[in-house]
Amino acid sequence: MNKSSGALGGIVLVLIALLVAGCGGSSEEALTKSEFVEQGNAICKQATKEREKAIAEFAQTGNPNGSRENLQEEAVEKALPSYEGAAEKIAELRAPKGDEAKVEAIVEGMEETVAKIHANPQSAFAGDRAFRNANKAAENYGLDDCVV
Repeated sequence: MNKSSGALGGIVLVLIALLVAGCGGSSEEALTKSEFVEQGNAICKQATKEREKAIAEFAQTGNPNGSRENLQEEAVEKALPSYEGAAEKIAELRAPKGDEAKVEAIVEGMEETVAKIHANPQSAFAGDRAFRNANKAAENYGLDDCVV
């Protein structure tokens, strides 16, 4: 169970990074960069809390006798939805004028990470490789709470 808990904690960190982006598209006025960063970081913080709660519940109720691969897959199933939701919420934010491409790169990085992890749940446990692009884009933009 300790190995499972450690692996689950790693998922939490990885998924945080993917919560980083936002796209324009609303007819409302664009956010300033500081507003976008504040709201994006708040989304990531909330998603992190949700993932940590899901992982803690999984650690309490999951089958500790399962294979490592099965435990990882189950943990990803529990933790990934909050990351996906955060990516969606960030995408709904109105990107600052002139920063649309940067925000789109963040969202795309998060979406690509989600797709990779869905295709291969163990990739979430391979260091930061699955989250590398999303983390870099988020960190460069100031979404530090979104870096896993």
